[in-house]
Amino acid sequence: MTYEPKIIAFLCTWCSYTGADSAGIARMKSPANVRAIRVPCSGRVAPEWIMRAFDQGADGVLVLGCHIGECHYDSGNHRAAKRIPVLHELMSYAGLEPERLRLDWVSASEGERFSQITTEFTETIRALGPIHWRVDDERRVVSRGQVGRPTNIQKPPSPSITYPTERYQELTLQIQNVARNLLQSGDVEFVIGYEVGPRGRTRPVFIHKADEVERLVWNQNCTHNLSTYLTQKWGRPVPTERKAQIDQPRVGVVVKACDSRSVNVMLTESRFTRDKVHLIGVVCDGIRQGASFDTLEEGPLQTRCLACESRIPVLYDTLIGEIPADKTAQPEAARELSSVKHLYGIDQLEAMTSAERMDFWLGQFDRCIRCYACRQVCPVCACPTCLYERDDSLWVGMGMGINEKRTFHLGRAYHLAGRCIGCDECTRVCPMDIPVGLLSHKMSEEIHERFGYRAGLQEAPPPFLTILDLQENQP
Repeated sequence: MTYEPKIIAFLCTWCSYTGADSAGIARMKSPANVRAIRVPCSGRVAPEWIMRAFDQGADGVLVLGCHIGECHYDSGNHRAAKRIPVLHELMSYAGLEPERLRLDWVSASEGERFSQITTEFTETIRALGPIHWRVDDERRVVSRGQVGRPTNIQKPPSPSITYPTERYQELTLQIQNVARNLLQSGDVEFVIGYEVGPRGRTRPVFIHKADEVERLVWNQNCTHNLSTYLTQKWGRPVPTERKAQIDQPRVGVVVKACDSRSVNVMLTESRFTRDKVHLIGVVCDGIRQGASFDTLEEGPLQTRCLACESRIPVLYDTLIGEIPADKTAQPEAARELSSVKHLYGIDQLEAMTSAERMDFWLGQFDRCIRCYACRQVCPVCACPTCLYERDDSLWVGMGMGINEKRTFHLGRAYHLAGRCIGCDECTRVCPMDIPVGLLSHKMSEEIHERFGYRAGLQEAPPPFLTILDLQENQP
């Protein structure tokens, strides 16, 4: 029996759906494999719809919208032109053949073009054969590690360095003095910083009184991104017209270079106003691998520190430490480790076949226990209600199969595209050692390559929220 693919087509109601009607009226042949879903605009096609379509058995997904400049909603197709190609790269990175997802444009009068695109796409999918994206009971052996065992990603070794203890003691005294002055003057209600706990581990601390500032420290183990607590303190974004009416406490917080970028993202999203936070920026020498688990004063830098482009926070009210001549966080021994993709092993995954990448990620996602630690620790993953809990408030209701886990992690990575600042806290806190950050780093590099944008370097919206420039590539 000849294999016939199942194809889902999301059609813009104003152009491509009408173009399909034009093809029918003109009696142009179109494949019967295409199941059309009428949407108001191509910019309305959510990534979750596409992922769910593949999860539920679609062999290919086609998104057709108006030509650029002809959108009924002015710039809706601009959003599709920016978002769908990035989603395409993410799903290809996770093991889907890239030819199975396509974005194109069809106007209301282009019935012949609609017929041509759907015919070509159907033939392409037919040549690829049935999709293996959904893991059924027959392929469940992947989750038990009998086949498709996850491939080890070989990261380049990070050089071991000795951290400057005397310098850290000096920075600690400066942080304590600044915190004491802020609390004594009543400029802030409390200060969020770091302390060494009773077991010798460096951990976050909230200081409310000036006589408690001696608890504050700065060392090679200050790995936590403290800006996460700002969202937890103030909750959901504040509408512009209500900012002046809401009495939010002023808070002091210690930030590294990467942490300060997340503050810029929060300010862009109106989580709080700039006057409500006093940023104590610290010139960072890099954080040690294994930080917060022991008290070693030497060791290799974390991968994010090797990839860091600046030792100085992009945003601060008080700067602790002198501005160095070399503003990067990389030590001299790590200069050759320049590529972010090389540092994280992204280039190794990209070099694999689609089947190998799929087996790698299936093996990773199957270990996920849905504890949501990655979501809770992320400073910018802070929706009032997570998309994946809107249908069922119980986390167990989302299912524990590989398909559900994959949809959650890929969806979360996509939502962070253009917002992730690369603090890598999600990978650090995962109890199952899943390299969750590999997805977000891939998205960050994709956004940078396409739009020249790095999240948090300035208080500006990500490119997904803007229209296409003349210099930007169109699919």
